[in-house]
Amino acid sequence: MRIGIQTWGTEGDVRPCIALAGGLSAAGHDVTLAVTEITNKRFDRFAEEMGFRLRHVGRIDVDRAEYRDLAARVFKEWNPLKRGDLVIDHFLDPVVEEMLEAGKALCAENDLVVGHFFVYPLKIAARKAGRPHAVLFTTPLVPTRHLPPMGVPETASWVNPLWWRVFDFLLNRSWKPNMDRLYRREGVSPDPGVLFGVWRSRFLTLVSTSPALFPPPPDWEGRVHLCGFLDLPDGAGAPAMPEGLERFLETGPPPVYMTFGSMLADDPEPREITALLVEAAWLAGCRAVVQSNWDEMGTIPLHPDVFPVTRAPHDRVFPRCAAVVHHGGAGTTHAAVAAGRPAVVVEHASDQPLWGAVLHRRGLAPAVLHRRTLSAVKLARAVREVLDTPAMARRARAVAVRMAGEDGVARAVSLIEDAARR
Repeated sequence: MRIGIQTWGTEGDVRPCIALAGGLSAAGHDVTLAVTEITNKRFDRFAEEMGFRLRHVGRIDVDRAEYRDLAARVFKEWNPLKRGDLVIDHFLDPVVEEMLEAGKALCAENDLVVGHFFVYPLKIAARKAGRPHAVLFTTPLVPTRHLPPMGVPETASWVNPLWWRVFDFLLNRSWKPNMDRLYRREGVSPDPGVLFGVWRSRFLTLVSTSPALFPPPPDWEGRVHLCGFLDLPDGAGAPAMPEGLERFLETGPPPVYMTFGSMLADDPEPREITALLVEAAWLAGCRAVVQSNWDEMGTIPLHPDVFPVTRAPHDRVFPRCAAVVHHGGAGTTHAAVAAGRPAVVVEHASDQPLWGAVLHRRGLAPAVLHRRTLSAVKLARAVREVLDTPAMARRARAVAVRMAGEDGVARAVSLIEDAARR
């Protein structure tokens, strides 16, 4: 089959689609992936290595100073919908027209298309062209009576459907007017709501989440499938082991790995947050590997039990650590759990509170911390809670054993092929 895939967002939104494109290509399909990454990263090497065509669509014209100013506003905003408004206004709306044209091209060239749930221009193009359109969720934002939407405390199950309706109402009020204008301009009837229409597929909906970490709710409709996490093949795109890290890991107790991933690059106060991580390790009395953009940090006092890295291969390092402090991104969350390690989650934005809540609910992490109120003392206290609770580590190892038997890419490829045959 000829299959087109389109995604938008940060690298965490792009990598699952790269994994899917590579898996479909390895299964013998002709695959084209269209990518709009909001920091303008390029992914050509993956296409070359994994055998699919790649198109970079649109460019976000925001300089570094503007980007960090926007990140500061996002990190400080407590309302998740207002955070989303900032991101959409600056990083989605300016490239919607180019994404629509790319979506039309994919529909003209392919037998079916798969789109990241935020890529509503592809759904419009597919409706116009009469192409089957599958939706890919990189986070489980599919309504269920068994869980509330992210950011809402868990209550009785009968209340959850109401919360999902409220969530959809708020999304519709904030985001749907612009969506509807594009639908109508293209001669397509608008979907009834964002959550219950725009972000759904009558053909197939895939959720890139491990069922070992997030068991699929029993009331999800038949076209919604938790395929497992869409991860890149071993070693694909992984950095080399930093010089000296191997020796550090070998010459003492397992350290705590501390990383905020791309969030630190976006942070308006990168030096201060890096210094906070180092101080938290000292206060917690643990060895630590601290990941940061160290070339930009200037002088931050280190002690012998802290090893600084700019990048490291998480799949090789996490299994040798006692715990992982991270921002709650889907990729890092799955990597830490796959390594059998408990976590401390410091959410910054987007779906990160959801992943922190999932880990806390499973007993794999303390309660979620928040970037806007973080202190070294709070972080050290959470780290000590993890290190002093062996049951967290045991539960994490048990989930990792179940996760090891999953192959999210193979499952997604099979589901797409089955849906196409039907």
